[in-house]
Amino acid sequence: MVSEIGTILGKVNDLMSDRERSEYFLERLVAVPSVSGDEGAVVGVCEKLMAEVGLSTRRRSCVGVDGAVNVEGVLGSARPKLCIAGHVDTIPFDGMTVNPLGERRNGRYYGRGTTDMKGGLAAVLAAVDRLVRGAARLHGQLVVVGTASEETLKCGGYQLAQDHRDADGVVCAEPSDGRVAVAATGSLALRLDAYGTGAHSSVPGGGGNAILGAHAAAKAVVDALTETVDVRYVGPRRRAVNVGVVRGGIAQPVVPQRCTVWLDVRYFVGETAGGLMQRVEAACRQAVAEMPGVRVEASQQRLDYEGRPYERGTWGDFIHVERGMKAFATDPASSVVRVFREAVKAEGGDDAIDMMRGWGDVEFVATDHSVPTIYYGPGTVAAAHTADEYIELDRYHTGVAVYERAIRAFLAV
Repeated sequence: MVSEIGTILGKVNDLMSDRERSEYFLERLVAVPSVSGDEGAVVGVCEKLMAEVGLSTRRRSCVGVDGAVNVEGVLGSARPKLCIAGHVDTIPFDGMTVNPLGERRNGRYYGRGTTDMKGGLAAVLAAVDRLVRGAARLHGQLVVVGTASEETLKCGGYQLAQDHRDADGVVCAEPSDGRVAVAATGSLALRLDAYGTGAHSSVPGGGGNAILGAHAAAKAVVDALTETVDVRYVGPRRRAVNVGVVRGGIAQPVVPQRCTVWLDVRYFVGETAGGLMQRVEAACRQAVAEMPGVRVEASQQRLDYEGRPYERGTWGDFIHVERGMKAFATDPASSVVRVFREAVKAEGGDDAIDMMRGWGDVEFVATDHSVPTIYYGPGTVAAAHTADEYIELDRYHTGVAVYERAIRAFLAV
């Protein structure tokens, strides 16, 4: 399978129009498969693209995961230091209804990673290309980072936080619908284990049905936590609670003794996983209080994309449970917020601050080191992880222009 976009392969060249040059970076990144954990090929391509636009490149091994690397491109030195990051991995291609390696139709560019988030990283490289070709005078340092394994083990973002905790501003190119997002949700990896009492299904009311107990508990958690919360800097936001996986029972004639449900619970800055777990436990107790022979236990555990749990003591468990995926919010008065809002407005966009509906791997540098951190990307999260993932090409080009303006302003002489 190959890309169907049909622009010029090879190196970027002066025969291309500005629009073709910008789309070249998008094509090159999307055309390389990079399912999370198998990212070596796209790291090499990204490194070459960074060098083509005039960045000095280097690779950084990621702590915790053997073989995982971040690829970095650096322009300039000294202060201020602006770091712009985007993960190079994607989820698998399974079920896609478009060419996962790229095709163009009706003003959209389709393929896995177009919006989440090779499109954002490509737009950053296209912006750097414009700045370098235009001999822009920049003061300070720009670091562009392609991070590893955001979709699974999050080691690239964790390594970024170790390497760039001294940054004056960090931007993640995750899809933000072209708006400046100053906050992001945390993610509680919730597991509910329901225990019943085995019996033959022919006996009315016999035993205690673990599947029914699990259903009652999961519904109680969803009902209790699906609420509107006033989030610092951004105002009211609705919490998302997803029931993701259910496993239980052995056969129709047997009242199930065990059922397990895994949920994803999003939370906001100012909340903690521990506080939410207390509410979860209370909701579960109440849900099965009048179900004889049934009890429910709540804990934290994350499954990978093949449905396997990250075992205790592994890197995956450290990131998702022991440390956890936290929420953060950045003061809108920060310089990085100001310059990106001004750039969005100058390009005709909505400069109101927003909030990411999901989590991104720049959270580590924001929460562990208090670096002013935002999200700005040309993609839409509504298209992420879908069967026909896409990015609007006009919005992509607007993103290139916004990055160019914002980088120039942040690193102005």
